[in-house]
Amino acid sequence: MRPKSLQGRASAGARWRNLRHDLRHPGQGFTLAYVPIIGMLIAGHFSRFGIAEARWAYAVFVTVATLIAARLLAHWLTGALSAAVLHPGYLLPVSSAPFVASATASTLRLPGVADAAFAVGLLYWLAFGAVILGSLVTRDPLPRPARPALTVLIIPPATGGIAWTAAHKGAFDAVGHGSAGTLLFTVLIVAFLLPELYQPSFHPGLWIFVFPVTASTNFAIRWIHASAIPAGSAFTGILLAGATMVLGLLAGATVYHRARRAFPESAPLSHRHR
Repeated sequence: MRPKSLQGRASAGARWRNLRHDLRHPGQGFTLAYVPIIGMLIAGHFSRFGIAEARWAYAVFVTVATLIAARLLAHWLTGALSAAVLHPGYLLPVSSAPFVASATASTLRLPGVADAAFAVGLLYWLAFGAVILGSLVTRDPLPRPARPALTVLIIPPATGGIAWTAAHKGAFDAVGHGSAGTLLFTVLIVAFLLPELYQPSFHPGLWIFVFPVTASTNFAIRWIHASAIPAGSAFTGILLAGATMVLGLLAGATVYHRARRAFPESAPLSHRHR
């Protein structure tokens, strides 16, 4: 038998190889950015219980997000995506994650970090956004399973707007209203794309809808309260109810999907008693 130390090293080596493979995967590598994004959001949420501890947790997750984005960019810049169909999901690690880092830094009262992260997110949103849109317009349509990733176009204007307003104490200036206009126009584009986003059956990739829905709802509610529009509370309730319904439908579909896989349809009763 192999010594336990050797088995442990082999297992660690296998996990490292799997991680490197995931980072280099042309279609799914960007999804690794969800891990530090969720971590940063949690750190910001729990900062009310201890700012120092939240800052340490944030430092860990923002470092992970930075390393993932830099590694992915370095890999992509070597031409690794030349044969792959570009889609908006690639904006997640290089644009949306920095915007989330900026908003969280403002919550943790780290204005310098917030400004730096916002600059990174804005730069690569403009750079990669133009490349991705050009690819979508001029190349063949995305495969049907990958089309839900088109909703990721909503995330950069939403998270960018959240980051900017968080850095300015919730006030909406020209940049904030510009982000709101960009978000509204992008949501309209996605609304017209809904027939193309239809999937014949459920698959876990549909959870990609969660981030666009929650980010756009968050920013819309901030705009409603900052603008003090009439019936703002009613609009806020409608938005929250809609976002909650989307999450509930996805959760229910996931449970049903897992149950069908775990407990396939039983044989007819006539065969059970034989």
